[in-house]
Amino acid sequence: MNFFPIVGVALGLIIGYFSVRYIADKMGKPIPGIGELMFPMHYTDSKIDRYHNKGKR
Repeated sequence: MNFFPIVGVALGLIIGYFSVRYIADKMGKPIPGIGELMFPMHYTDSKIDRYHNKGKR
């Protein structure tokens, strides 16, 4: 069995985690969750929708 793909994936995950953490620290924001990273427009749209629907009930 070849372990090079496992090492490559692990290295990519580690580099990705530290780069996202570094960018979040530079922006002064908390580290985003996995859902926000995978579907960023969904989270933006839902925040906008909540803002517009606040007073219409």
